[in-house]
Amino acid sequence: FLYVATNTDFINSFDPEVNPYGGGSIIALLASALGTGLKFKLIMLITTVGQIFCVTACLTSCSRMMYAFSRDGAVPGGNLWKKVNKQGVPLNAVIASAVGGAVLTLPALWKSPTGAPTAFYAVVSVCVISLYLAFLIPIYLRLKAGDSFKPGAWTLGSKYKWMCTLAVAEIVVVSIYFILPFTPTGTPGNKDFTWTSVNYAPLVTGGALIILWLWWQLSAKKWFTGPKRTI
Repeated sequence: FLYVATNTDFINSFDPEVNPYGGGSIIALLASALGTGLKFKLIMLITTVGQIFCVTACLTSCSRMMYAFSRDGAVPGGNLWKKVNKQGVPLNAVIASAVGGAVLTLPALWKSPTGAPTAFYAVVSVCVISLYLAFLIPIYLRLKAGDSFKPGAWTLGSKYKWMCTLAVAEIVVVSIYFILPFTPTGTPGNKDFTWTSVNYAPLVTGGALIILWLWWQLSAKKWFTGPKRTI
């Protein structure tokens, strides 16, 4: 709320003729506060470089997990994704991760008739929800294990109880927030409802979870025995 309130205070106008960057983006905030001169361009350059670092981190994380799960036989075509080159890089997994990310992001290039980057917002929402759900799994399992969990050398002690509970609650709230419609016209049942305003994040995330659940029930649980130990 504070973030949105601050943005609204700084943005001088939602009129496209006054503020061509729109009223709901960080670009609009920066343009209103700094103008469109050198300062604005410098900040945008720094932001762009930061985004490149974020992409690199995401690609590294995704390819590493794809390689690890393929090595354990948990990913279709695992023999291809677990291969490494002379430098020890799982190149096939890196390429597959990059292509998958590019395909998922393609809808963001489409511009809604309303002018709002609805598809881009949905892509961001899918990424946030997926990342948070990945965090949720080990946190919830740690909380569920309770005192039967065998901690390592570094441990939170008994503080894990309130920390894990708070983390789970925060992830649930954030995940719900990111599946809500962006505008009233994207809400089913609204008289002005249009599919061009729909937040497809819950459709993509929910669809992926359903497919994975069916795959597990119909096939994977019959042959996957867990991580393969080499020590």
